[in-house]
Amino acid sequence: MNIQEIKKNVKGIDKKIIKIMKYGIRFSFIFCVLAGIILITYILNSNPTTYYIGISLFKSSLFYIVGFVICGIAFNNIVKDIL
Repeated sequence: MNIQEIKKNVKGIDKKIIKIMKYGIRFSFIFCVLAGIILITYILNSNPTTYYIGISLFKSSLFYIVGFVICGIAFNNIVKDIL
């Protein structure tokens, strides 16, 4: 699969699936911002627990962003194959 096919596949995603993907990405982005705030708090307090909470939340939110994108593309391909 080359780049042109990937672009074509992403542009052909159903509007409902894109809407769900956007909500998921926004939700995960809020957690990224919250993780950033927690990590800034760590810089001010130097509490190791705050660092681990911030890093864990940041990694989880990035994982969810990637998950929403990949699952949206996969679900779109499944729907296209069924129809």
